[in-house]
Amino acid sequence: MKRDASGAGFFRAPRRRAGCGKWAGVLYALGLSGWVSAVWAQPAFPGAVGAGAGARGGRGGDVYYVTNLADYVSSSDPRRFGTLRYGIASATGPRTIVFAVSGTITLSNDLPVNKSYLTIAGQTAPGEGITLRRRSLVIRDARDVVVRYLRVRTGDMDPTFQGDAVSVLRATNVVLDHLSASWSVDECLSVTHSTQVTVQNCWITESLNVSQHDKGAHGYGSLLRYGAGVLTFHGNLYAHHNSRNPRLGDRLRLEFVNNVVYNWGSRAGYSGADYGDNPGGFTNWLGYAGNVLVAGPSTRTPTTAFQGGDTNTWIFQSGNWLDANRNGRLDGSDTGWGMFGGAYTRLNEWPWPWEVPVSDPGAAFLRVVTRGGASLARDAVDLRILGTLREQDGRLVDAVGEPAQAGDYEVRNVDGTDLVFVRGWPDLQVGEAPVDTDRDGMPDFWELAMGLNPTDARDRNLAGPEGYTALEDYLNWRAGWHRICPRNGYIEIDLDELVQGWPGLSYQVESGTNGSVELLEGGRRVRFVAARGYSGLASFGVTVSDPASGWTAGPETVAVLVSVTNAPNHAPVWEDVPVQEILAGGTLELALRASDPDLPAQRLRFALVGETWGASVEADSGLLRWRAPVALGGTTVELAAVVTDDGEPSLSSTQMVTVVVQPVPRPTLRFVRDTDGGWVLSVQGVSGPDYLLQVSEDLKSWRDVTWTNPVAWPWIWKETDATSAPARFYRIRLGP
Repeated sequence: MKRDASGAGFFRAPRRRAGCGKWAGVLYALGLSGWVSAVWAQPAFPGAVGAGAGARGGRGGDVYYVTNLADYVSSSDPRRFGTLRYGIASATGPRTIVFAVSGTITLSNDLPVNKSYLTIAGQTAPGEGITLRRRSLVIRDARDVVVRYLRVRTGDMDPTFQGDAVSVLRATNVVLDHLSASWSVDECLSVTHSTQVTVQNCWITESLNVSQHDKGAHGYGSLLRYGAGVLTFHGNLYAHHNSRNPRLGDRLRLEFVNNVVYNWGSRAGYSGADYGDNPGGFTNWLGYAGNVLVAGPSTRTPTTAFQGGDTNTWIFQSGNWLDANRNGRLDGSDTGWGMFGGAYTRLNEWPWPWEVPVSDPGAAFLRVVTRGGASLARDAVDLRILGTLREQDGRLVDAVGEPAQAGDYEVRNVDGTDLVFVRGWPDLQVGEAPVDTDRDGMPDFWELAMGLNPTDARDRNLAGPEGYTALEDYLNWRAGWHRICPRNGYIEIDLDELVQGWPGLSYQVESGTNGSVELLEGGRRVRFVAARGYSGLASFGVTVSDPASGWTAGPETVAVLVSVTNAPNHAPVWEDVPVQEILAGGTLELALRASDPDLPAQRLRFALVGETWGASVEADSGLLRWRAPVALGGTTVELAAVVTDDGEPSLSSTQMVTVVVQPVPRPTLRFVRDTDGGWVLSVQGVSGPDYLLQVSEDLKSWRDVTWTNPVAWPWIWKETDATSAPARFYRIRLGP
């Protein structure tokens, strides 16, 4: 039975962060009265949304470095120092846990996150990051916890294990972001008895179906039950679960927005008639918007996204997209209420303000596949799962095999039952952590670029212009698409490497801050050029499109740290100048050209050095001007030109300009009488030199009559006083 209800609601997008600047402001310290802090109004990190977005995590607290991959059982075990478990257990106030190692941690037992005001920053791990295996990660009896960029792949190593990969129990103000959770024996990621919890950008995949649970087959995604909490699940991938994608119950309110659900088995999502656990009655609320569901080989209910278990489940739905035909293409549609079954109550509007931005399904899908999960360095498991979504294959799995297993899936008969074994935990590439002299969680290269002090650990808690600490800003940079660019330099980025595993996309780029960007030939690489003389944060945007589906997402920000390390400077390169030839007395104008191979573009200045014989060059344009002296006729002259850049350090190059100076032919003079009896001097010469007419009465003393630079020949001069001297002598001198 279905009945209608309505409420009043509106969409409210979260406040977005504009950028990051240099640091000044509030310093957080541990005083006699406890932890001192300002009033914080921002989300846990830029991009945190929904019910748990306000989680403070370890903001303003101390920093703990995970320095080894060991685990321990006893609290007195001398091996406990430097482990992840001890970093949590030893916290006495707000704490941020960062990683100086990468690899797989085999948990001795469940790993409880039972301390409040804690951030586990998996994005700081070098190499291919951190994977937890064998037992669960459990956030319990705590508040204000932020966990980012971990893989939790429990598996069946421990024959007594029957738990989740990740669970949140009796907790409030929690954000789980960019986790890859899989191979659980119970649900993969569950939230129970909790409120104000956000699970976003996580990949919740491949729960073990027929494994070692007491109840038998139990391959489930998420159990969201008990209490009256408010939960947000946004931008997650559910793949290869038999059911509970998710299972909603009791008096919870769930925003389930922009998620992708693939290859569910018996059911995708559902709720139940939870009267036994709620003798006083219950109502649960589901806001189901902008989700994408793609049926796969294991799917038995391909047209149903959510099955209501009772009319006490109140559902608002909008803009969802379901592909039920399993034809290998993404060509589904929005079937509206047709994808909802069972008993529930329809809502025409969501009764509360939305705490999350709601994207169209296509954009949501692309964000999930290009950025979701522990995606800074996707391991072989996530890449395989992504491939199953792309090819619309894969299957439910039951057990974890060896890493060297020949195929992705191997069917083995165990005690008379055929079980599907998936290839096991891959080796992770180990990386080297950057130098952090003061052990404040921020590497020296970051602190130098951001104007911080790499020998003063206190500056990690300086508040920036938007309320995040300096340490948080480093963590936020590490958590997104990011790269490092040298000062006064450039980097080229393979965009396919950013999206990791979804081929065939096309890209557009747009400039952001403190640099310029261009898409290179072929459309798959981008060049970012830092602004001249700048160190600090820069950015540009990338929009991704899938030609096959027509879907587009973006622009997504790529954050670039421009370091204080200067890019190597290279000397300017001259264009070859051929040998020049000029008539003595003539003028040579020659555009000297040079280029600088460095990016960003440097300013070039031109000059002449050594003997110039009166030549000059314009410093900015490189225009060389030289009027060759007549005396140099019949010689070859070498002019030395130098071009200098304004790089750091400034470099220069020299080029010799060879000029062959041809001699000037001797001019000829001829006097004739004009019609009125005067004398007319006719001079025949060549253009270029100056012609100086001189006169003398005694061939000893000469005086100048006129200078000229004729452009037409012959040049005519008329003697106007032909009778004042008994004799006159005339001659022509050439100049300069």
